[in-house]
Amino acid sequence: MLKSYVALLPLALLALVGCSDDPEASFEPKDRWFTNRDGLKLHYLEFEGRGSPVVMLHGLLGSAHPSWVAPGIAGALAKQGHRLIILDQRGHGQSDRPYTASSYGEPMVLDVLELMDTLGIERAHLVGYSMGAAMTRVLMTRAPERVISASLGGAGVEELDPVIRAEAEARDPKGTDPDEQRILDEIAGDPPPDPRFVAAITEAWTAWWPPSIDLPSLRVPVQAVNGEFDAPYSKTVRLERELAGFENVIIPGRTHLTTLIDSRYVDSLVDFIQRNDER
Repeated sequence: MLKSYVALLPLALLALVGCSDDPEASFEPKDRWFTNRDGLKLHYLEFEGRGSPVVMLHGLLGSAHPSWVAPGIAGALAKQGHRLIILDQRGHGQSDRPYTASSYGEPMVLDVLELMDTLGIERAHLVGYSMGAAMTRVLMTRAPERVISASLGGAGVEELDPVIRAEAEARDPKGTDPDEQRILDEIAGDPPPDPRFVAAITEAWTAWWPPSIDLPSLRVPVQAVNGEFDAPYSKTVRLERELAGFENVIIPGRTHLTTLIDSRYVDSLVDFIQRNDER
Protein backbone atom coordinates (compact mmCIF):
# COMPACT_ATOMS: atom_id res chain seq x y z
CA MET A 1 0.00 0.00 0.00
CA LEU A 2 2.95 2.33 0.46
CA LYS A 3 3.06 3.16 -3.23
CA SER A 4 -0.38 4.75 -2.84
CA TYR A 5 1.24 7.42 -0.68
CA VAL A 6 3.76 8.84 -3.14
CA ALA A 7 6.37 11.34 -2.15
CA LEU A 8 5.48 14.97 -1.91
CA LEU A 9 8.32 16.90 -3.49
CA PRO A 10 9.47 20.46 -2.72
CA LEU A 11 7.18 22.89 -4.49
CA ALA A 12 7.77 26.62 -4.97
CA LEU A 13 4.47 28.45 -5.32
CA LEU A 14 2.85 31.73 -4.49
CA ALA A 15 1.56 31.88 -0.92
CA LEU A 16 -2.16 32.24 -0.40
CA VAL A 17 -3.39 35.13 1.67
CA GLY A 18 -6.53 35.73 3.67
CA CYS A 19 -8.01 37.86 6.37
CA SER A 20 -6.60 37.33 9.84
CA ASP A 21 -8.79 36.77 12.84
CA ASP A 22 -5.76 37.18 15.13
CA PRO A 23 -3.69 40.33 14.51
CA GLU A 24 -0.99 39.07 16.84
CA ALA A 25 -0.49 35.74 15.05
CA SER A 26 3.02 35.11 13.72
CA PHE A 27 3.09 34.34 10.00
CA GLU A 28 6.68 33.08 10.13
CA PRO A 29 7.23 29.63 11.62
CA LYS A 30 9.66 28.96 14.43
CA ASP A 31 11.90 25.91 14.44
CA ARG A 32 11.25 23.62 17.39
CA TRP A 33 12.54 20.25 18.56
CA PHE A 34 11.45 17.57 20.97
CA THR A 35 12.95 14.25 22.02
CA ASN A 36 10.46 11.40 21.98
CA ARG A 37 10.17 8.25 24.08
CA ASP A 38 12.59 6.39 21.74
CA GLY A 39 15.25 9.06 22.18
CA LEU A 40 14.72 10.40 18.66
CA LYS A 41 15.06 14.14 18.18
CA LEU A 42 12.13 15.28 16.04
CA HIS A 43 11.85 18.67 14.35
CA TYR A 44 8.67 20.66 13.88
CA LEU A 45 7.63 24.15 12.82
CA GLU A 46 5.27 26.24 14.90
CA PHE A 47 3.12 29.22 13.95
CA GLU A 48 2.17 30.82 17.26
CA GLY A 49 -1.46 31.76 16.72
CA ARG A 50 -3.83 31.98 19.68
CA GLY A 51 -6.62 30.04 17.99
CA SER A 52 -7.32 26.33 17.92
CA PRO A 53 -4.35 24.08 17.12
CA VAL A 54 -3.82 22.47 13.72
CA VAL A 55 -1.39 19.55 13.43
CA MET A 56 -0.12 19.04 9.87
CA LEU A 57 1.43 15.82 8.56
CA HIS A 58 3.32 15.64 5.25
CA GLY A 59 3.63 12.78 2.78
CA LEU A 60 6.32 10.19 2.19
CA LEU A 61 9.74 11.77 1.53
CA GLY A 62 8.26 15.20 2.15
CA SER A 63 8.94 17.51 5.07
CA ALA A 64 7.31 20.34 6.95
CA HIS A 65 8.41 23.43 5.03
CA PRO A 66 8.21 22.34 1.37
CA SER A 67 4.95 20.47 1.88
CA TRP A 68 2.98 23.01 3.91
CA VAL A 69 4.78 26.36 4.17
CA ALA A 70 6.16 26.85 0.64
CA PRO A 71 2.79 26.33 -1.13
CA GLY A 72 1.13 28.84 1.21
CA ILE A 73 -1.14 26.35 2.97
CA ALA A 74 0.26 27.01 6.43
CA GLY A 75 0.16 30.76 5.85
CA ALA A 76 -3.52 30.66 4.94
CA LEU A 77 -4.34 28.86 8.20
CA ALA A 78 -2.02 31.08 10.26
CA LYS A 79 -3.83 34.15 8.95
CA GLN A 80 -7.00 32.74 10.48
CA GLY A 81 -5.28 32.83 13.88
CA HIS A 82 -4.62 29.11 14.29
CA ARG A 83 -1.67 27.69 16.16
CA LEU A 84 0.07 25.41 13.67
CA ILE A 85 2.26 22.45 14.55
CA ILE A 86 3.95 21.08 11.42
CA LEU A 87 5.96 17.94 12.14
CA ASP A 88 8.91 16.54 10.24
CA GLN A 89 7.88 12.94 10.76
CA ARG A 90 10.64 10.58 11.88
CA GLY A 91 13.02 9.83 9.05
CA HIS A 92 12.05 13.01 7.21
CA GLY A 93 13.36 16.56 7.02
CA GLN A 94 15.46 17.59 10.00
CA SER A 95 14.18 14.81 12.28
CA ASP A 96 16.34 11.84 13.25
CA ARG A 97 16.35 8.97 10.76
CA PRO A 98 16.45 5.43 12.13
CA TYR A 99 17.09 2.59 9.67
CA THR A 100 15.09 -0.25 11.21
CA ALA A 101 11.62 -1.15 9.93
CA SER A 102 10.32 -1.41 13.49
CA SER A 103 10.88 2.35 13.83
CA TYR A 104 8.12 3.17 11.33
CA GLY A 105 4.40 2.61 10.97
CA GLU A 106 2.77 2.44 14.40
CA PRO A 107 5.58 4.39 16.16
CA MET A 108 4.84 7.34 13.86
CA VAL A 109 1.28 7.49 15.22
CA LEU A 110 2.62 7.60 18.76
CA ASP A 111 4.98 10.44 17.82
CA VAL A 112 2.04 12.69 16.95
CA LEU A 113 0.18 11.99 20.18
CA GLU A 114 3.37 12.42 22.20
CA LEU A 115 4.08 15.77 20.54
CA MET A 116 0.55 16.94 21.34
CA ASP A 117 1.04 15.83 24.96
CA THR A 118 4.40 17.59 25.17
CA LEU A 119 2.85 20.84 23.93
CA GLY A 120 -0.21 20.56 26.17
CA ILE A 121 -2.57 20.21 23.20
CA GLU A 122 -5.65 18.27 24.24
CA ARG A 123 -7.46 18.50 20.89
CA ALA A 124 -6.44 19.65 17.43
CA HIS A 125 -7.55 19.75 13.84
CA LEU A 126 -5.54 17.13 11.94
CA VAL A 127 -4.48 17.83 8.37
CA GLY A 128 -2.58 15.24 6.36
CA TYR A 129 -1.65 14.69 2.76
CA SER A 130 -0.82 11.31 1.18
CA MET A 131 1.09 9.34 3.85
CA GLY A 132 0.23 12.12 6.29
CA ALA A 133 -3.45 11.55 5.51
CA ALA A 134 -2.96 7.86 6.20
CA MET A 135 -1.58 8.85 9.59
CA THR A 136 -4.53 11.17 10.12
CA ARG A 137 -7.11 8.44 9.47
CA VAL A 138 -5.39 6.19 12.03
CA LEU A 139 -5.30 8.98 14.60
CA MET A 140 -8.92 10.03 14.09
CA THR A 141 -10.14 6.49 14.79
CA ARG A 142 -7.53 5.55 17.39
CA ALA A 143 -7.85 8.72 19.48
CA PRO A 144 -11.01 10.56 18.35
CA GLU A 145 -11.17 12.43 21.65
CA ARG A 146 -7.98 14.27 20.59
CA VAL A 147 -9.35 15.32 17.18
CA ILE A 148 -11.51 18.39 16.42
CA SER A 149 -11.67 17.61 12.71
CA ALA A 150 -9.71 15.56 10.19
CA SER A 151 -8.79 16.47 6.61
CA LEU A 152 -7.49 13.70 4.36
CA GLY A 153 -5.68 15.08 1.32
CA GLY A 154 -4.75 12.78 -1.55
CA ALA A 155 -6.18 9.81 0.30
CA GLY A 156 -9.26 8.06 1.62
CA VAL A 157 -10.22 4.64 2.97
CA GLU A 158 -10.01 1.31 1.14
CA GLU A 159 -13.31 -0.16 -0.05
CA LEU A 160 -13.53 -3.78 1.12
CA ASP A 161 -16.45 -4.90 -1.06
CA PRO A 162 -14.97 -5.92 -4.44
CA VAL A 163 -18.15 -5.13 -6.38
CA ILE A 164 -18.50 -1.65 -4.91
CA ARG A 165 -14.78 -1.04 -5.35
CA ALA A 166 -14.91 -2.00 -9.04
CA GLU A 167 -17.91 0.27 -9.64
CA ALA A 168 -16.14 3.17 -7.94
CA GLU A 169 -12.92 2.59 -9.89
CA ALA A 170 -14.92 2.70 -13.11
CA ARG A 171 -16.11 6.20 -12.14
CA ASP A 172 -12.60 7.51 -11.48
CA PRO A 173 -11.69 9.95 -14.30
CA LYS A 174 -8.49 9.37 -16.24
CA GLY A 175 -6.33 12.27 -17.30
CA THR A 176 -3.14 14.25 -16.83
CA ASP A 177 -2.19 17.67 -15.50
CA PRO A 178 0.49 19.69 -17.36
CA ASP A 179 1.69 21.10 -14.03
CA GLU A 180 2.78 17.63 -12.95
CA GLN A 181 5.37 17.28 -15.69
CA ARG A 182 6.63 20.79 -14.99
CA ILE A 183 7.16 19.90 -11.34
CA LEU A 184 8.85 16.62 -12.22
CA ASP A 185 11.18 18.45 -14.61
CA GLU A 186 12.09 20.96 -11.88
CA ILE A 187 13.15 18.28 -9.42
CA ALA A 188 14.72 15.89 -11.94
CA GLY A 189 18.23 16.79 -10.80
CA ASP A 190 17.57 16.42 -7.08
CA PRO A 191 19.56 13.71 -5.25
CA PRO A 192 17.70 10.41 -4.79
CA PRO A 193 16.26 9.58 -1.36
CA ASP A 194 18.29 7.62 1.17
CA PRO A 195 17.88 3.98 0.05
CA ARG A 196 18.31 2.53 3.55
CA PHE A 197 15.52 4.75 4.85
CA VAL A 198 13.25 3.96 1.90
CA ALA A 199 13.79 0.23 2.45
CA ALA A 200 13.01 0.48 6.17
CA ILE A 201 9.83 2.55 5.88
CA THR A 202 8.59 0.51 2.91
CA GLU A 203 8.99 -2.73 4.85
CA ALA A 204 7.22 -1.25 7.87
CA TRP A 205 4.23 0.17 6.01
CA THR A 206 3.81 -2.90 3.82
CA ALA A 207 3.48 -5.04 6.95
CA TRP A 208 1.36 -2.53 8.91
CA TRP A 209 -1.06 -1.12 6.35
CA PRO A 210 -4.01 -0.98 6.29
CA PRO A 211 -5.00 -1.18 9.97
CA SER A 212 -8.66 -1.90 10.65
CA ILE A 213 -10.96 1.11 10.85
CA ASP A 214 -14.45 1.51 12.32
CA LEU A 215 -16.10 4.40 10.50
CA PRO A 216 -19.78 4.20 11.56
CA SER A 217 -18.94 4.89 15.21
CA LEU A 218 -16.75 7.91 14.42
CA ARG A 219 -18.15 11.31 15.40
CA VAL A 220 -15.26 13.44 14.14
CA PRO A 221 -15.94 15.76 11.15
CA VAL A 222 -14.00 14.33 8.21
CA GLN A 223 -13.13 15.84 4.84
CA ALA A 224 -11.32 14.23 1.91
CA VAL A 225 -9.75 16.33 -0.85
CA ASN A 226 -8.53 14.53 -3.97
CA GLY A 227 -7.63 15.54 -7.47
CA GLU A 228 -9.93 14.58 -10.32
CA PHE A 229 -7.19 12.31 -11.68
CA ASP A 230 -6.28 10.77 -8.30
CA ALA A 231 -8.96 8.06 -7.98
CA PRO A 232 -11.34 10.35 -6.07
CA TYR A 233 -14.31 7.98 -6.07
CA SER A 234 -12.66 4.68 -5.25
CA LYS A 235 -10.82 6.36 -2.36
CA THR A 236 -13.98 7.79 -0.83
CA VAL A 237 -16.92 5.49 -1.63
CA ARG A 238 -16.62 3.76 1.76
CA LEU A 239 -16.35 7.08 3.58
CA GLU A 240 -19.49 8.30 1.78
CA ARG A 241 -21.39 5.17 2.77
CA GLU A 242 -20.26 4.67 6.37
CA LEU A 243 -19.45 8.10 7.78
CA ALA A 244 -22.21 10.55 8.66
CA GLY A 245 -21.50 14.12 7.60
CA PHE A 246 -18.50 13.21 5.46
CA GLU A 247 -17.41 15.96 3.04
CA ASN A 248 -15.92 14.94 -0.30
CA VAL A 249 -14.03 17.54 -2.34
CA ILE A 250 -12.73 16.82 -5.84
CA ILE A 251 -10.33 19.31 -7.43
CA PRO A 252 -10.89 19.39 -11.21
CA GLY A 253 -7.92 18.72 -13.47
CA ARG A 254 -5.50 17.83 -10.67
CA THR A 255 -3.42 14.73 -9.90
CA HIS A 256 -1.99 13.36 -6.65
CA LEU A 257 1.07 15.55 -7.05
CA THR A 258 -0.68 18.76 -8.09
CA THR A 259 -3.75 18.88 -5.84
CA LEU A 260 -1.64 20.19 -2.97
CA ILE A 261 -0.57 23.23 -4.98
CA ASP A 262 -4.07 24.27 -6.05
CA SER A 263 -5.71 27.25 -4.35
CA ARG A 264 -8.99 25.33 -4.31
CA TYR A 265 -7.38 22.78 -2.00
CA VAL A 266 -6.36 25.51 0.39
CA ASP A 267 -9.75 27.22 0.21
CA SER A 268 -11.62 24.00 0.96
CA LEU A 269 -9.30 23.21 3.86
CA VAL A 270 -9.60 26.64 5.47
CA ASP A 271 -13.38 26.60 5.06
CA PHE A 272 -13.70 23.09 6.52
CA ILE A 273 -11.63 23.93 9.59
CA GLN A 274 -13.42 27.22 10.20
CA ARG A 275 -16.85 25.57 10.02
CA ASN A 276 -15.81 22.85 12.45
CA ASP A 277 -13.80 24.99 14.85
CA GLU A 278 -14.51 25.02 18.58
CA ARG A 279 -12.65 28.07 19.83
